Amino acid sequence: MKYQVGEYEAIHQSPIWKDRANFIFAAHIGVKDGKNEWEQLWGEQVAPNRFILCCIPFFSHNMALGDEIETNADFVFQRVIWQSGQFTFRVWFGSQDIVTRERIVQELKLMGLLMEWSSENLLAISAINDIEAQKIADYLKDKEEKSLLQYETGL
Repeated sequence: MKYQVGEYEAIHQSPIWKDRANFIFAAHIGVKDGKNEWEQLWGEQVAPNRFILCCIPFFSHNMALGDEIETNADFVFQRVIWQSGQFTFRVWFGSQDIVTRERIVQELKLMGLLMEWSSENLLAISAINDIEAQKIADYLKDKEEKSLLQYETGL
């Protein structure tokens, strides 16, 4: 499968490791209305079809920042070769008011997390280890139970 002009592609405007990245590849994320949908991913090329993932996935599952990725000849994601040990979370704010959203984002920033925005409502977060991931999961679960956001893990 190969990206075709006119198909939807989610873009990373500000990849967290942009300075390290030297290549852009794609991951297929589904089909909608008969058209393929893709996520543009930034990577550091380490071999002809291998890359270190330099962005936090917004839609692609089973990969995380720092993972070593293998693509096919068309530079479409095939599999994770090596896991970095990082964890991905996605936060959807939906119709939440801007004051509440900003307060939550400030609290997340105080935790020292790596974050990327897809839109004003979709935030991707990377946790560097199990302990940090559990802390983030507990925090997000509490906010979700208060109907302030929705979240999921990147698995």
